[in-house]
Amino acid sequence: MRIRTGMRRTTAQMVGTGKKRAGMTSRRGLLHSSVKGKRSGAVSRLSAMDANSIRNAGLTRGSYEKLQKASTSLAEQMELLAEKAGTGGKDIAGTAEKVAEHFNDTMKQLRKASGVLNQYYCQSLKEISAGCRKELEEIGITVASDGSLTVNKTKLEEADAEKVREVLGESGNFAKRIAAVAGRVADNARINAENSYSHYNAAGSIANAYQSRYNFRG
Repeated sequence: MRIRTGMRRTTAQMVGTGKKRAGMTSRRGLLHSSVKGKRSGAVSRLSAMDANSIRNAGLTRGSYEKLQKASTSLAEQMELLAEKAGTGGKDIAGTAEKVAEHFNDTMKQLRKASGVLNQYYCQSLKEISAGCRKELEEIGITVASDGSLTVNKTKLEEADAEKVREVLGESGNFAKRIAAVAGRVADNARINAENSYSHYNAAGSIANAYQSRYNFRG
């Protein structure tokens, strides 16, 4: 009887110990799952933040690239128009239309861009066109209230050549000021686009670093 009683006690102790160990294992499993879940959540949040950062940097870079393209085209076409107007070249009206197109696009992109300098350039272009409204409209170029330009090709083609030279030629204030401002806008946009490109790459590198860190840790 004593032997059987001892065996029952030993068996009961072993079962109790097993249950305790099982409980510890279970708690460890829950703790591990909790830690792993928190890490997964952290990675998800970091990934979302980095994705937003990369996307915003890409959008900013794209915006400045559009501004650079528009302002560079404006400067080039304005110089060409001034040369044609000064020498009585062909298709002055067609080139004037391109100037108006790139002028309006540059104004549009400047309004979208952030920064005091871009606002200043936008206001400068508006003031230049508004300041020459009377002279421009006499040869067929209309200036809207927002500073944008519209070309009446027929009226411009029929306008007095001397008057066209005075208004659009290289010695006129309109051509010189538009070309100067457009060149500065293009330079500023190029610098901002390059900076945005650096931020874009940096954001991507940070995202990869965080991903590698948390993947390595489990």
